Amino acid sequence: MQCKKCGSMNIDGAKVCESCGVTMEDVNMKQNQNDTGTKISNTGSTPGSQKKLPKNLIFGIAGAMAAFLIILIAVLAMNSSKVIDLNKYITFESSGYDGYGQASINIDWEKLEKDYGKKIKYSSKGKKEYGVLTYAFEPVYVLHDAVSGVELEKTEKLSNGEKVKYTWTVDDEKAKGINYKLKYKNGEYSISNLYELGKFDPFKDIKLEFSGIAPEGEAKFTYSGDDIIHKGKFKIDKHDNLKNDDVVTISLDLDEDEISFLATRYGRVPEKMSESYTVSGLETYVTKYSEFPEDFIKEANDKATEVIKEYTDSAYGEGTTLSDLKYEGYLFKTNVDGYNVLYIIYSRVLTSVEHKYVTTKMYYPVAFRTLMLSDKISYKTGPELVGKSYGVGDNSDTKGFKFPSELYNSNYKNTVIEAGDGFEKFKEQSYVHKLEDMTDEYRKALQDEARVTLDAYIAKDYKPNMQVSDIEFAGEYLQYTSDDKRQFNGTNIYFVVFKANLSDANGKFPTTTIYYPVEYTYIMKLSDNDFTAANNTSVFLNYTTLPNTYDTTRGFIDGNEMYNKIISNRTKLYEYQVSDSLKQFGE
Repeated sequence: MQCKKCGSMNIDGAKVCESCGVTMEDVNMKQNQNDTGTKISNTGSTPGSQKKLPKNLIFGIAGAMAAFLIILIAVLAMNSSKVIDLNKYITFESSGYDGYGQASINIDWEKLEKDYGKKIKYSSKGKKEYGVLTYAFEPVYVLHDAVSGVELEKTEKLSNGEKVKYTWTVDDEKAKGINYKLKYKNGEYSISNLYELGKFDPFKDIKLEFSGIAPEGEAKFTYSGDDIIHKGKFKIDKHDNLKNDDVVTISLDLDEDEISFLATRYGRVPEKMSESYTVSGLETYVTKYSEFPEDFIKEANDKATEVIKEYTDSAYGEGTTLSDLKYEGYLFKTNVDGYNVLYIIYSRVLTSVEHKYVTTKMYYPVAFRTLMLSDKISYKTGPELVGKSYGVGDNSDTKGFKFPSELYNSNYKNTVIEAGDGFEKFKEQSYVHKLEDMTDEYRKALQDEARVTLDAYIAKDYKPNMQVSDIEFAGEYLQYTSDDKRQFNGTNIYFVVFKANLSDANGKFPTTTIYYPVEYTYIMKLSDNDFTAANNTSVFLNYTTLPNTYDTTRGFIDGNEMYNKIISNRTKLYEYQVSDSLKQFGE
């Protein structure tokens, strides 16, 4: 049985409520009387027929709901506030000079720990992960371990207005060991308030001087500036072999770190790193033939002919006749002793009146040295006849060159040679290796000269009763070494062979055909049309006894014997060529 007053359950038939002590019969009777006044319809009801809730019950329910909402909001607020915004604890600084500024970024751990040091606790994950270590270390150390730092992508050589990005390095997994979440975001800072950088001209205290003679001029510089830059930092690109209008550049040899040091230490940097200077004021050597004016060339030729004629007219004696002077050209050298030299070359042909030596063409260079460019060409030495040759004419030696290519020789490695007016053809010379290497004109000249040599021999050595007739050209031999190796008898030998009939006016021996080889040695090809040979020529030294007498003559009666003695006996030393007309005796 339920007590109508307090709602407690009692045993059936109980007179008094065990809970509140009220007489069960009186209370239940009153309650039954009240209930019999309200009707409840299952099919429906009107608002007026429903029983209203007590006001105190409504206020109680509303209060409970309000309390629940307050607690929920508080819990949510507490949970949302457990976030550390790392970006609020960044300190950024920039300093220095515009263009060379420095920047730094750091975490203000002191402020962060002041704000959160006592609030940070180990999370359940942290307690589990660190175990007993949680008793030894404050949980703030987990925060330090999780946040490695924040870095700038660029920290130096910065300019005002430049944007510099920064990046966080955070281990989110480690951050779960504390009761706070970490909030962070990469971003950028704008550089500002850097000082204006000063500039200075590092070359205003450079003094550059040029000396010497172009194109071998020299450049030297001195530096009288302050100690901001050491004089050893200045480099010059060219200091010698200079001529007027050349450009010399002095550069400042500073790397980026050194320039940055100047900016940081002194607040100023060089406004330029190099300065160019034009060479001027040098005396000037002549460097090429085209720089000579025509009036100087004429003057040089006049002086050259005068010097050559004076020497050659008296050098060879009355036994030599000389041809007229012939202009052979010029040769101009630079980078030699005295820097340059101009040779004006003429030639003369020397002929022995008594046929004591081979007709020889000599080349006479006249030198003008150390030629300078100015309003008028000047030179320090000259005119001087140069060169020396041996075994020319009746002299043991003579000035000039028998081989003009010798003038091309130089004792200096970088000598520059310019030749012209025909002398360029004499740059190289070579030994004759074939009869065809010689021009027909030159071979004819040697044959004519050989005939003179033969006539001179006959006139001098034959007795009056020995008569020579029908002298004619019979052919040619050429002996040579293919490698131009010099042999005792000559590097090459050219034989002009004549044939003649020799008889005795008194009939002592019958008319006999004699072969006379006249030999030339060292036949050189000087150019396509110019040749030379050794000084002396003679009839081949072989004595033949004439029939029925004791008289002898140079030459050969037997053509086969001639071939054997001249050619066959020397095949180990020379290669050879036989003209067609002599091949009957051997080839």
